[in-house]
Amino acid sequence: MAIGQGHASVLSQTLNRSIIPRLIEAHRPHPSAPPAEALSEPAVTAFARLLLAPDPAPAFEHVELQRRRGLSIESLYLDLVTPAARLLGEWWEVDECSFTDVTLGAGRLQQLLRDHSLSRDLALQPVGDGRRVLLAPAPREQHSLGLLMVAEFFRHAGWDVHGGPTEAGSDPVRSVGRHWYDLVGFSLAAEVHAEALHRTIAQVRSASRNPRIGVLVGGAAFHARPALHGALGADLALADAAQAPALALRFLQQLPR
Repeated sequence: MAIGQGHASVLSQTLNRSIIPRLIEAHRPHPSAPPAEALSEPAVTAFARLLLAPDPAPAFEHVELQRRRGLSIESLYLDLVTPAARLLGEWWEVDECSFTDVTLGAGRLQQLLRDHSLSRDLALQPVGDGRRVLLAPAPREQHSLGLLMVAEFFRHAGWDVHGGPTEAGSDPVRSVGRHWYDLVGFSLAAEVHAEALHRTIAQVRSASRNPRIGVLVGGAAFHARPALHGALGADLALADAAQAPALALRFLQQLPR
């Protein structure tokens, strides 16, 4: 399936600048034995091929088998999901697979993250102090794997999380007008959609029931231009998904009462 250079740039940035670095930084393993044979380079390559197969069941069954054998959630993310996502990007760049193939594989990785989430594997840390966050992709953005990761970390930290990839079609402006949120977070991969996000942030601030709502942004676009968040009217730019809850909480605690 042929795609335009614009689509190529967006996907490459999302995989190589946003999703993969976040997974690596957010899940640094504790000192342990080297990865098992099942997580060797040939095995990861075979798993990535399974992600592109017509039937996704073998890929999911492979992960379930490794989890039963004792694979930790950290190792799953770092030693299997991360290199598999990297491979999909590399194969696509050298025309070994199509844009449709990579989209399919990324969607299956997203499902794996849902099935093997942090909140299921680790005890929740009730430090959110009753905070509520609304997460959404920027207007016209379609990627959601990174957004799913951020939602997991907020939920694990005890936040009440709304929106996210499963509600990508919802209207954040309408949501903040109906419900109280302490924070709204947006994910932006392609700078071409920055102006639309700028308008949305302004509308969110105008419509919000909370007049001091915080706005957090993250994604590949901000890796390329770290200062972009200020031009869009956001309060915070996220570089590491694992640090999102603490960063957001510090910001909110510094607001005047």
